[in-house]
Amino acid sequence: MGKTGEWGQFFPAKYSLFGYNETVAQEYAPLTRDQALSQGLTWFDYEPQIPNVTRVIPAEKLPETIDKIPDDVLNWAIKCEATGRLFKIIAQELRLYRKQNIPLPYFHPEERHRQRIAMRPPRKTWHRLCQKCQKPIDSVYSPDRPEIVYCEQCYLKEVY
Repeated sequence: MGKTGEWGQFFPAKYSLFGYNETVAQEYAPLTRDQALSQGLTWFDYEPQIPNVTRVIPAEKLPETIDKIPDDVLNWAIKCEATGRLFKIIAQELRLYRKQNIPLPYFHPEERHRQRIAMRPPRKTWHRLCQKCQKPIDSVYSPDRPEIVYCEQCYLKEVY
């Protein structure tokens, strides 16, 4: 392996046990199904079964506070507000929401993940000036964003 240059290299993606669309790579370098397959990558086409539930409730009909949620919500399916996909709440999740006094989510877990990913700054840097000392720095926040950006020294003085 040392002679052929393979030593220390990752296994080729075609040997992955996961479909390309199930990996973090899809978040940073999105491909369509056809593009992934044409590159010799795997794709996971999985449609979850409709949950076996006693009731389907649209997310917008959920009570606004967790204390108004009955225990039998564990037997319901919630219809995602954005995608219309059904999802269930599990007992551990319900306990956490009650402990933290958090309302039930209105969106399917995959939609919530997609929304979190959309809030990330792009994987690009911009040349900016520290807003305290005017030292040139590189930042993931573009100059038109409202965030205050400091150089490392000014940040450490401000925080500590």
